[in-house]
Amino acid sequence: MMATVEMKEAQKNVRAYLAAIGKRGGLASRRELTRSHAKQMVAIREAKRVALKAGKPWPPRDRKLLSSDNKLLIHRKRLTMH
Repeated sequence: MMATVEMKEAQKNVRAYLAAIGKRGGLASRRELTRSHAKQMVAIREAKRVALKAGKPWPPRDRKLLSSDNKLLIHRKRLTMH
């Protein structure tokens, strides 16, 4: 009977320890998403959608199009669709 009480106590201690280190790791790995970065992500997602719809390969061979001006890529792809 005494062994099961000690075992339950040990399990509680292990559980508390794992919860503590998991919380610490989760807090450390969080990243902040800036407004400009979020806009870039949305622009790339839209460019991908338009390119795939137009039958273009994704990702584009010229990666500079993605980093320089995402709106240019989107408008260029839309113009080729019409």
